[in-house]
Amino acid sequence: MLGFYVLQPDEIGVLLTLGKVTRVVEPGPGFAFPFFQRVIKTKSSLQTIDLPDQQIVLSGNIAITISGNLNFRVVEPARALLGVGDYRYSMQQLALTTISDVLGTKTIEEVRTEKVAIADEIEKLVAELADTWGVGDVDIRLTDARMDESLLRAMMRETEAIKEADAVKIKAESDRHVASILSEAAEILSATPGAMTLRVLQTLNDVSNDKMTVVVPLPVELFPHLGQAAANSQPAVESVSPQKSVVPEPAKGSSSETPPLGRLKIADDKILGVCPHCDTQFNVTQALANMRYDRMPDQPGMQLRCAICSEIFTLPEVSK
Repeated sequence: MLGFYVLQPDEIGVLLTLGKVTRVVEPGPGFAFPFFQRVIKTKSSLQTIDLPDQQIVLSGNIAITISGNLNFRVVEPARALLGVGDYRYSMQQLALTTISDVLGTKTIEEVRTEKVAIADEIEKLVAELADTWGVGDVDIRLTDARMDESLLRAMMRETEAIKEADAVKIKAESDRHVASILSEAAEILSATPGAMTLRVLQTLNDVSNDKMTVVVPLPVELFPHLGQAAANSQPAVESVSPQKSVVPEPAKGSSSETPPLGRLKIADDKILGVCPHCDTQFNVTQALANMRYDRMPDQPGMQLRCAICSEIFTLPEVSK
């Protein structure tokens, strides 16, 4: 640049006189003697370079593709313009090689989780060398780290398996904690009179909030009697007759006349009673064990009514 010149606010330059640096030229108008002086100018504002994608092999032989950007500012124009052939190209290559060197010692987990810390480490190394070139305010950002699709799917499956294992472990710990609390609560309720009744009433109160549920309260003391009544209920008597099953009726009265004598026989661990009137066989094992089926308690033996011919016959007593 010869003669009169004007530098813009975002520009800075160096005045050379007969090939030697005379001074730094600030923004504004100026004059350079033709043939003796000239001005070399450059940008003084922040400059940005998009770093091209490069494939890097990480520790563990995992290949990823890294991209990013580089920001810097010329702070000493004499060094930047005269000490380096092309400071922009040099800064780009310096950033790429530093990124490759640093990431080559990192694992894929570190790249995924510590991207900012790695970028700061790279930025520190680049800034140390760039300072000797008259370049400052260096800022490096890693914008993307891409892996092969097959490797990415494998890592996603690994992460999913780890998360599922953690979820199962947390649920097991929760169940164990809840079981411990319930066990302590059960001990307290059993040791305190009336505590269980209060807990039942509280549960009924919670259930009654649902309008679709009908709650019928029963006294707790009634449950043992219900269980005893169920245990003493009338058993069914199996019949060996292929046509009918017989359930002897309980005794209702007695008579002075002794009914004819029936017969007892044992078949397949069952006691069979044979009616003397119609020769029908019945399983009377349960009836013989309970005297309340005796039609004539005052007569010797046990009197049963045949369900086929409705006649009463006597079975001899069976000793236990």
